[in-house]
Amino acid sequence: MNFKELQDEVSDLLNFNSSQTDQDFTTSQIKKAINRAYLRETNKARQEGLSSYFKAVTTFTWPSGSKTVALPSIIQKRFLINMEDITDQDPGRMMTFSDNPLVGDLFWLDRNTMQWGESGPSSDKSIRAEFFTYPETLINDDDEPSIIGPEHHELLFYSAAVDLRTRADEAAPMEWLRQQMELRIDLYKDFSRGRPIKNVPTISSHASDAADFAY
Repeated sequence: MNFKELQDEVSDLLNFNSSQTDQDFTTSQIKKAINRAYLRETNKARQEGLSSYFKAVTTFTWPSGSKTVALPSIIQKRFLINMEDITDQDPGRMMTFSDNPLVGDLFWLDRNTMQWGESGPSSDKSIRAEFFTYPETLINDDDEPSIIGPEHHELLFYSAAVDLRTRADEAAPMEWLRQQMELRIDLYKDFSRGRPIKNVPTISSHASDAADFAY
């Protein structure tokens, strides 16, 4: 589902009970709730020990003589796992990096920029980086969640609807909570590929999720 389709699904759920004041929710509130749900559900999966699912790899060129390089936007300091120089061979040479210019091959200038020594490499270098992916903010109607596959998008709109109801100090229908719980377990099972789930969600824990989460 794209962002617009997720919004439509949340809107349909909020009209489930016409006696509620759900029509008072705005499009902006629904959009924010979906993005909160996206971030929350991926964070919960990480907390279940499923971080390996979110690993990704990309390759980029560090130009000859370039002392500093802004890494691809999908890589940020706190999500970088390792970097490897594969210019001459693969597997290549693992590179060390730190916040200290006197320690390691590379050091961080800011959360997305690194420096290679005092003068940069003497020739173009092919660098492979392994990193953790992070939920992108959905903005445009045709944006799609890239980390959680379409088979699990139903979880996002149920989670968003429960979030909105909770923030409005209204009780979400038990059916929504059951669906949210079952869909979350399905997500964990898919991510873990059959590995036992550490903490099986309960309906009571879901009811407080939205209230505890800050956008």
